[in-house]
Amino acid sequence: MNEPLVMALGITVVGMTLLFLTLLLFYGLLSLLTVVFKAPAPAGGEAVSGSRGGPAGEEAMLRAAAIAVALARTEAERASLPALLPEEGENVSPWWVLHQQRQLTRGAGRRRNR
Repeated sequence: MNEPLVMALGITVVGMTLLFLTLLLFYGLLSLLTVVFKAPAPAGGEAVSGSRGGPAGEEAMLRAAAIAVALARTEAERASLPALLPEEGENVSPWWVLHQQRQLTRGAGRRRNR
C-alpha cells in the first residue's frame, strides 16, 4: 500500500520541479527579450510627447479622451437601435410610441448603476 503512494509522491516532485524550472526559463526569456528590444530613451533635452504641456496638457488629453468615449458610445447606441421610425405625415399609434419609448429606455437603469 505504501509503494503506490511513494511512487505518486515521486512523480509529483518530478513534475513540480519541471514546472518551476520551465517557469524560470520562460521568465528568463521574457527578461532577455525586454532588454534586447527596449525602446531607446529620448535624447538629452527633449521632452516626451505626452508630457509637454504639464498639468494643462494632461487635462486637455483627458478631456479629449472623455469626448472620444462619449462619441463612441453614442455611435454604438445609434447603431444598435432599429430603424423603425415612422415616415413623415404618418399617423403614429400610442402603442407604437410606448414600444419605442421602452426600446429607448431599456438599458438606461443598468448603465446608471455601474
